[in-house]
This record gives sequence, structure tokens and C-alpha cells, in this order.
Amino acid sequence: MKHVRIGIIGAGTVGTGLIQIIKEKATTVLHRSGININITKICDTSPNIKERFQDYNITSNYKEITEDKEIDLVVELVGGTGIAYTIVKSALENSKTVVTANKALLSEKGAELFDLAKKNNVEIGYEASVGGTIPVIRSIKTGLIANDFKGIYGILNGTTNFILTKMEEEDLDYLTALRIAQELGFAEKDPTFDVEGIDTAHKVSLLAGIAFGRKIDIKSMYVEGISNISKSEIITAKNLGYRIKLLGICKNNNGKIEAQVQPTMVPLEHSLASVRNEMNAIFLDTDFSGPLMFSGKGAGSLPTASAVLSDIVFYGSRIGNVTEFSENNIFPEANLTPHGQEMGRYYIRFNTLDRPGVLAEISHLLGKNGVSISTVRQDESPKEPVEVIIITHRCKESFVREAIKEIDSLPIIKSKSVIVRLEELG
Repeated sequence: MKHVRIGIIGAGTVGTGLIQIIKEKATTVLHRSGININITKICDTSPNIKERFQDYNITSNYKEITEDKEIDLVVELVGGTGIAYTIVKSALENSKTVVTANKALLSEKGAELFDLAKKNNVEIGYEASVGGTIPVIRSIKTGLIANDFKGIYGILNGTTNFILTKMEEEDLDYLTALRIAQELGFAEKDPTFDVEGIDTAHKVSLLAGIAFGRKIDIKSMYVEGISNISKSEIITAKNLGYRIKLLGICKNNNGKIEAQVQPTMVPLEHSLASVRNEMNAIFLDTDFSGPLMFSGKGAGSLPTASAVLSDIVFYGSRIGNVTEFSENNIFPEANLTPHGQEMGRYYIRFNTLDRPGVLAEISHLLGKNGVSISTVRQDESPKEPVEVIIITHRCKESFVREAIKEIDSLPIIKSKSVIVRLEELG
């Protein structure tokens, strides 16, 4: 039996869930792993924190945990890149293993923090930072260690997946679906971080690092959210045999890494298309193990806390023995495919005047820019604007966007055209 004394900093939604699980399952964990987890101290600045956790040693000063020689492992559940960075840095400088669910912190400051952990012969566990309860990081690091990864495709944000599901199932527009998500607690009052793809981008950068061994700065990624997706896209996608998902995509194209976040039409028969509401899913394309998909709850108190606890057990068991299985989390910069050079098929919706020659003008400018048309559909409604839907053959995305720039300047176009990527997944 090994005793692991932990300090928890941040007793919010996930922190409270973690404390609950440890209280209920500590004996089970001990029997299954030989690890005896003891919550030595909890740090939180909430005014009622002592009343909420009367059975525990409480402090409002994080240094009483990060500098406490009686604590082996620090759990950071504050979030963000401000004080959380200071907390994690302090813990590592004091030679303490850290477990966190903080994807933004590790995406933006990971290189520095992992280097600091290595210098102090400790580790950082971050399973809960990607996909909530889904054990994808440990699976990539160890379960699939013999594999090279061809591609990673992830529904990594429950808020956006919930909104897109409601738009389809209840025939809602984007703003109405967003309001419902906010009322149910699936979306924040300011949903920008989720709906504009930033949250997903942080997670993609972490997954790409461990899968491809390359560091990806999200500032170098193309990131597009779902706020421009209309009911028209949802309906047309389904009629064409697709479902729209906000995907984090990362591929290895002959040594160049392609990484982006954008709304993507996924074939209805693909397993990713069946992931509904606030669920998350990660599809991996590997050389030896073939295609695999993990799905589960991507957020929430107990699901995320469950992933945090798994890291406490794993990394807690390794304290003092981190060289026996050396994890590499420090990667060189990725050689990224410049945005626009990705090859793919695209859905384009034009809102046009109803007059002869419209399709000819659009087709001419697409062809001029190297975009070949696969299919065309035109709205037969007598009302303007008329919707013209075009699906392209494979081409560079930059070709499509250059063509759209020219087409949108024509007097026949009534509003900005919409582009959605089509992904033919294996």
C-alpha cells in the first residue's frame, strides 16, 4: 500500500465532485490500486468553504498547499491561465506532482511547465483536460504506444454539440438553441470560448502534441465556430447524407501537420455523426490498431472528477519513480500546413437574386479559381433571396475562399456566402 497525500486547490464544480468521489470510493480505489488517497488540505476562497467541508483542513492561501512538505500531489482545479499558472508553477518548484483539468493553461504554458516538472523530477497529469471522462490521453500515451497516428477528429465541446443537436432535432435557429443551452447550464452567459471554437482548439493542441510529438500553437491554427451555421445548413446537410459537427481536426500529411477547428459535415453513417447533445467523442485513425472511437461525457462535476482521480492514482503511484516509464510532454514546434493549403471538399451556400445567368456567373468564378463543382441544388421558392447550394470536388480551401471573395462582391449576391468543410472519414 502506498499513501498519497493530496492538496486540492479549487473546490468549485469539479473540485466538489472530486472530494465526493474520494469520500465515497477511497476504499474501492485502495483495493483496486494499492493507493491510499488522503485529502490533506483544501484551498478555496469561497466565503462558505469551511461550512461546506467541515471534515477537512481548509485554507484560502494556495501556498499552504504548494509549499507544504506533508503534501505529495497538488490538484489544480481553479482554471484559466492567471492564478492557476502561478499555483502550478509554485507546486512544481516545490517538487510536487500536479494533476489538473486545465486545457487552456497547458495549451498556452505547457512547454514551460512540463520543462519545470522535468527539472524537478515530478510530473503533470492532465487526462481530464480533454474530453472530460474519456480516457483518451492515457490511451494514446500507453494503450496505443506502438501506433503512428494518421488523424484525430474530435467533438470536443459539449456546448456546441448540444446546440447543433437542438437545431436539428427541434428545427431551431442558432440563437434559440444557444439560449436553451444557457438555461440548462450547458453554455456560459458569455459563450464565446465554446461557440467560437477556442475551447476545442486548446484540446486539439494537447492531443496533437501527444499523438504527433509536435507542439501546436493555437494562434497558428485556423479556428472557426458555429455562430454562422443556420437551419438551412443543418437541413441541407441531412438531405445530402451528412450531419454538421464542430470538429477539432489534426492530420499528419507526410510530416506536415494539418490542424484546425471548424464546422464540418460528417457522413451520417459515421460513428461521429451519432454523438448527440452534450456528449464528446474522439475518433483516432491509427496504422496498427485501425480506427478507434472514444465517447463519453465531456464535462460536468462527477465525469471530470472521475478523470482527475484516475490521474491522482496513476501519477501518485509514480511519485519517486518517474524515470521507470519516462513520459515525454516536451515537443518541438510542428511544421504546420499553412491554412488554405488543406485539400478537401466543401459545401457552399449562396443567397442570390432570382434572375437568368446567376449560376453561370458563380460557376465561372469558381472554375477560374480552380474549384470544380460536384453537385448543384437550387431553391425553387419564388421569394428572394434564392439559395444556391454547391458541393465541390476536392481542392485547396484557399481556392474556394478566393472564389467566394470574388463572388460575394457581385451584385447578384444578397448576403455573405457560407462555407462548410466536408470530411470523408474512414
